[in-house]
Amino acid sequence: MTELLSPAGSFEAFMEALYNGADAIYLATENYGARAYAKNLTLDELKRALAFAHSKNVKIYVTVNTIIKENELKDAKLYLNKLYEMGVDGVIVADIALIDYVNTYLKPMECHISTQVGIKNINDIRFFEGLGVDRCVIARETSIEKIREIKKLSKMPIEVFSYGALCVSYSGGCLFSSLLSLRSGNRGRCAQNCRREYKLFKNDKLMDKGFMLSMKDLNTYPKLDELIDIKVDSLKIEGRMKSPEYVKLVTSTFRDKIDKKNTKSNPLDTVFHRAYTKGFLFNEDKGSIVDINKKSNEGALIGKVIGFKDNLTKIHLDRALNVKDRIRIEGEKEYYFTIDKIYNSNLKEVQTGSGDIYLDIYDKRNVGDAIYKMVDSSISLEIDSSKKEPLDLMLSGSIGDYPILATTYNNKYYEIKGSFKIERAKTQGIDFNTLYRQLSKLNDTPFYLSNLDDYLEDNSFMTISSINELRRNLIAEIMDDLEGKRELKEITLDSTSFDYDNELKLAAFCVREDQYKACKDLGITEIYYKNYSAYVDSKYNDIDEDYVLVGSYDGIYHYKNKKIISDYSFNVINSESIYNLHKYGVERVTISVETDYDLLTNIYNEYVKKYKVNPNLEMICYGKENLMTTKYCPLRRYGECSKCNDNKYHLEDDLGKFEIYHDGCITHIINSKPLNLVDDLDKIKKYVNVIRLNFTNESYDETVKIITDYKDKLDGSKEKKFDSKNQTHGHFKRPII
Repeated sequence: MTELLSPAGSFEAFMEALYNGADAIYLATENYGARAYAKNLTLDELKRALAFAHSKNVKIYVTVNTIIKENELKDAKLYLNKLYEMGVDGVIVADIALIDYVNTYLKPMECHISTQVGIKNINDIRFFEGLGVDRCVIARETSIEKIREIKKLSKMPIEVFSYGALCVSYSGGCLFSSLLSLRSGNRGRCAQNCRREYKLFKNDKLMDKGFMLSMKDLNTYPKLDELIDIKVDSLKIEGRMKSPEYVKLVTSTFRDKIDKKNTKSNPLDTVFHRAYTKGFLFNEDKGSIVDINKKSNEGALIGKVIGFKDNLTKIHLDRALNVKDRIRIEGEKEYYFTIDKIYNSNLKEVQTGSGDIYLDIYDKRNVGDAIYKMVDSSISLEIDSSKKEPLDLMLSGSIGDYPILATTYNNKYYEIKGSFKIERAKTQGIDFNTLYRQLSKLNDTPFYLSNLDDYLEDNSFMTISSINELRRNLIAEIMDDLEGKRELKEITLDSTSFDYDNELKLAAFCVREDQYKACKDLGITEIYYKNYSAYVDSKYNDIDEDYVLVGSYDGIYHYKNKKIISDYSFNVINSESIYNLHKYGVERVTISVETDYDLLTNIYNEYVKKYKVNPNLEMICYGKENLMTTKYCPLRRYGECSKCNDNKYHLEDDLGKFEIYHDGCITHIINSKPLNLVDDLDKIKKYVNVIRLNFTNESYDETVKIITDYKDKLDGSKEKKFDSKNQTHGHFKRPII
């Protein structure tokens, strides 16, 4: 059966997911989750959550899906050990160092491959099948046809995003935030530059302006049956930054649909959302998946302005409106308003209104202005105790003995003996109603009292506090079992050596024939041109060279008989990720462009210390950094298809200018200022084996100049080559956070 997987950014949201139909819940604590600005849970809250979830056979998956800096490795593994010991059902991981650690040493805790890894096709799946991982989260750009094909070819459990906010960039492939603000999206600290307003230029002439990169929200509710029919293993709801009300409404709505109980056509239109899209999952048009006019909540159309009376605005409602609801009024200008008073058609104040009503809006509106409900205040977060687990309790004991409170739960008998002796009552013994009242106080537990058997000797007396103590101790013992704690076995890490040629080389990446010719003309012997397996949309061409640059794990699987160089898109910023890529067939590892100099030296030194040999590293030292790789095309809505490589396009805001180029129908947004570390080569060459130059839209002459500058530097030139006005050091001198 298809799993419904709900988000929890707080313990309150967790409770709403649990009691509104989730089969599994994903969450994070304060550590290493890709939503660092969510409230998240404490470890104590996680402990409670495990007991609550397991009481209903619901699983908990903890996100540990950021990339890990070298100095964080030890702590990250200790954290994973802690999650294992606590009884967490699975972890969602992205860094290959942590993927290998969990998958090798921490079973039966499941290892789920995060969408940050960018799993897009069957060869990506085949690679992780070979590792024996438990689940792959598919990239949100993947179509249902591709998922159907994967399901036919592989038994790997597949998780698919079914509702919520979308990233415009392929997950794991966005550097926009880190370059502009140092807040790395790959470390859960995205500044959401995609939600900003931009101007679009063609050949330096303004075409349009708007929220060019702000994706609509995914809503597969109308097509949920199709996902269930192809036996998708898990349907994921996005929203660890969202409210408990959001979690409740979306979870319960999807639960009803999965269970074929829901007949509503648009049950999710009042939950917080941007304009909806069916997503690339259901083949949304590449030009319309972004709403350039808005970036915030759309809401549900519920009525319109029909007139005025005194200082009040007359509204006709097609659906009910409540005090404390928030609305958006759309007309010549937008107005946002939280309802404080509602008047019915007789001008009597009411709490809920429908049909014709009056509002005091405090803003001049026009007849015909549309009313949208953005927040529905009627959603209750009170947990229905009947959804909890029933508990039958038995209390027994004789005067002068210790009382015993007992129950049988999950076919296991639990018994607690009091720390006090039962006394003889001086007047009247404790009555059944008092016992029941105190023992039924289970609101902060996964249980409710369904039955109490009282076997106390007549005329027994116990204090209220002692009864409460018995209840707390019994529940604590059951909760302790429910957590599913495990004992960590001794771990001996692999330390096999991989030794490679350490001769310093100059390599180049090209996207155009004239760039390739310039590289050949200047004697570059290692060139990535047609021997490149892209991060997305891999073509698996026959490659003449004995080496290939791969952008994703599918390339490692497909080209395993060639010398493989992993690209920067693997986001490697620690020594153990390098080691594991070597272990899985990569001869040379390109470190992340988010690597600063101190981090580079730390990675190198720790690798040598651990494995007694030098790592085989490549580093991009020149190039217009790829800020985003997107399936969406900002030019399509303007009829520019097939013209993209004949003109120059760029986006611009107050933070900078960002050029656009295309590889087929994949869009790349790149920084207009190229990274150039030419004057830092003396520092860099001690730690890497290959210096790489990345060429995207440079001309033949520009390519020649860059190569010449680097050759001169490597030959010992002391001349300063860096252009501080038009070039950047990227992250080399600015660490990411």
